[in-house]
Amino acid sequence: MDLNELKIKLKEIKDQGEIETLRSGNTGVGYTLECLLGIEENNDSSADIDGTIELKAKRKGSSARTTSFTQSPIWLKKTREIVKKYGWEDKEKTERINFYPSLNYNNPTPQGLYLKVKGKELFIMGKDDEALCSLPLEVLQFRFRQKFVNLMMVMADRKKERGQPERFHFNEAYYCTNITPKSVTKLLKEGKMVLEFRIWMDKETGRLRDRGMAVRLSSKWTKSLFENVERII
Repeated sequence: MDLNELKIKLKEIKDQGEIETLRSGNTGVGYTLECLLGIEENNDSSADIDGTIELKAKRKGSSARTTSFTQSPIWLKKTREIVKKYGWEDKEKTERINFYPSLNYNNPTPQGLYLKVKGKELFIMGKDDEALCSLPLEVLQFRFRQKFVNLMMVMADRKKERGQPERFHFNEAYYCTNITPKSVTKLLKEGKMVLEFRIWMDKETGRLRDRGMAVRLSSKWTKSLFENVERII
């Protein structure tokens, strides 16, 4: 399916009106749209349509953040020491220390962690201006451009009545192209981009489980990454 075919199909789906979700839960809106478009569900990093277009479906009014990608930073301190100093005990699995901070610019966490940009580098800072890890801004910008070569963002009104499956009306869509490096840095510095670490450590053995640093963004800001935004429906 190419871009023109996609545009036609989205208009046809809009004309169908409300459609019952094909899967319960948060992923229902995306899964239902993929099924209507005849797109096979995938969890890899490749684009969903024609190898060049990433498809995103969102419920209107939702401010929930979604993970754009995960990226390992350059660690400047030993990870175990960081987890010991800035982590906290898991309430359910008390043998674990969790390091799951949610970081956005100019907003320090209760543990004293914050983000700092110096030159062309993004730093994750700790107490007493301790640099814990870093990430070149060029890497952050490249990963966004790699993930969203082109983006088709489809918005849906939702209806949920008690005891009934959720229903969607896919009635708004935007085709977004050309992410600019400046826009990535701007969203970061405006505090609209969130970095979340997903690390835990076993207290007894010191074993680490590191699932990477997730870069997360609310759908209402995603369009701001792009220089060109065309409304399709």
